[in-house]
Amino acid sequence: MAGTLSKVKSGDPLVIPAATFNTFIDAARDFQERQRATSREAQREFRQTGIVLVRNESGADRARFDVLGIAGPIIKPVDNAGEFTNRFSLRGALPSVTHAGRFAVLLEPAKEQAIVRAVVDGVTVVRVRMNDEAHGSADIEVGQAGQLTSGEAGAARLLWVEPVEDRQDPEIAWTVARVGGGGGGSVSASFAMITSKAGTLPPYRYAAADATMDENGGWTQVGGGGAYNNVFNLEEQGAGGQWVNPLLVGDVVIIFPAPGAADAFVCTRSHYRGTY
Repeated sequence: MAGTLSKVKSGDPLVIPAATFNTFIDAARDFQERQRATSREAQREFRQTGIVLVRNESGADRARFDVLGIAGPIIKPVDNAGEFTNRFSLRGALPSVTHAGRFAVLLEPAKEQAIVRAVVDGVTVVRVRMNDEAHGSADIEVGQAGQLTSGEAGAARLLWVEPVEDRQDPEIAWTVARVGGGGGGSVSASFAMITSKAGTLPPYRYAAADATMDENGGWTQVGGGGAYNNVFNLEEQGAGGQWVNPLLVGDVVIIFPAPGAADAFVCTRSHYRGTY
C-alpha cells in the first residue's frame, strides 16, 4: 500500500498506477456513502425534533419566527406514496380558524412559495399578542402570521414572556414557547363575513371569509384570510329557528369549527328581534 500511495516530487513525471487510481475511486465512493448516511441521519433527527419543511403559501413573504397554519402535505399519498412517506413536507397558509392548534413557527425567512424549516413541536422563540399578562398559553391569531395570540388555553405554552417595559410594542411580546403536543383544548372562534347563500329553505348553507373591523366600525374581508364553505347558522336550526332572521351576504358573524364534522362550520350573530 505504501508503494501504491507514494508521493511525487515537483518536476517528477506523473504516472498513476492502476492500484493507486482504484484507491482514489474507493475513497471517493466511501466519502459519498458517508455523506448519504449523514443526510439520512439528519432526516431522521429532523422529524424526531419536531422540525419539518414547510412551503409558504400565505400569499406574501414571511419573516423568521412568523406563524403559518398547517394546510396539509405538499405531496399526498394518492399522488406519490413513496415520496409522502420518505420526504414529507407541509403547506403553510395564513392562519385561519381551522388552524387552531395546527401551526408551524418558521425558523428562517420564507419568500412566497419557498420551502423552509419550521417548528411544529418543540421549544422556539415566537411573538405573541398578550391579551392578558396573566395568560400562560397562546394559539393562532386569525389572519395574522406575525404572531400568536395569548389566552387561558392554547397549543403553545409560554415558558418566558418579554417584560412590558422591554417591548417595542406593549401588546406584542417576544416569548419562549413550547408549541405542539396537541395541548390547550381550546375552541377557536373568528369573525367572518357571509359571501354566499344556498338553499331554498332554512337551514341555509352559507360560505364566509375572515373579516376584520377598522377603527370606524367598518368590516372588510381579510386579504388572503380563511375561507369557509358549509357554514350553518345556529339560529336557523330546529323548528324554533325556522325563518328566524336568515343571514344576508355581507353580514358579519362569529364562526366556529363544527364539532365532529370535517370542513363544516357553525355561526351565530346577535341581533334585535323586536318585542318578545
